[in-house]
Amino acid sequence: MTTHVSHEAIVIICHEEREKMMSDIKICSESVIRTGFGILSLDQGLVQSYNEIIHQYSSIGTAMKQAFSFAEETDGFFPFGAEYSQHEDHPDLCERFCYWPAHAARRAHHEVVNTPFYTAAQEYEVKISALSTLLMDSICDEFGAPPLDALRSSSYLQLCVYGAQTSSPDRQFAQDPHEDGHLLSFIKPNEDGLVLVRGSSLEPVRLLKNEVAVLAGSLLTDLSDSAIPAAYHAVLASERPAGRSSLIYFVNPDPEQVLTGFRRKQPIHLGHVTNARHVSFGNRPLQQA
Repeated sequence: MTTHVSHEAIVIICHEEREKMMSDIKICSESVIRTGFGILSLDQGLVQSYNEIIHQYSSIGTAMKQAFSFAEETDGFFPFGAEYSQHEDHPDLCERFCYWPAHAARRAHHEVVNTPFYTAAQEYEVKISALSTLLMDSICDEFGAPPLDALRSSSYLQLCVYGAQTSSPDRQFAQDPHEDGHLLSFIKPNEDGLVLVRGSSLEPVRLLKNEVAVLAGSLLTDLSDSAIPAAYHAVLASERPAGRSSLIYFVNPDPEQVLTGFRRKQPIHLGHVTNARHVSFGNRPLQQA
């Protein structure tokens, strides 16, 4: 079977790493298709950018965060408890930073743009978006479907920072059980806490320093005509104050593109559904750049 891959995604990958990466991509895509969950290895550049993001976040002061917060576009910094997974009165126990490449050009005059933190976020997003395109291409290929267009322009990076407030004696979860409302989520935490919810069982997700978890979201279930299960997951609340961070890349389809369902081969438009699921987590409606 010939794997269709996007030229933009593969040109930034070193030639000598390509063969192994494509093998890893195929293994991961098969796992995601079967179970809704997979694991991918990251190259050294991605790991370095990730480490810099985690390390530099504390250098961004409150005033800078407040000046770089754009609620209407779910972009920039958001305070503790601004998002929820199930119920509005049960918020996620974290603060957030969101980075959309689609909005980046209009933010260039802000002070935070010149910080090592923001630079690292930009570098990570460029590479993880390329990796996500390769994986999505591989999943489409398994079903004989054409590659999806313009994923990067609709997708975004999110950093969740769980500080001392994560410790809560009356809550089992810092983020309640849920499935993400996206095609794929690439999740890399710096501490344990991420769990897959399998019925009444909680399965800890443990990753090596160079690995990222890949979870299928509800949009991929829709696109695959329910062939691919969404990964139900949660974040456990810590029993003690802890500095836990999780960097996530959410992959969304182009809202204007009419796609073809993997099984029924019928046209499917996910634009409205993408927006509805984005809003269901407490965000404002999606706006196009």
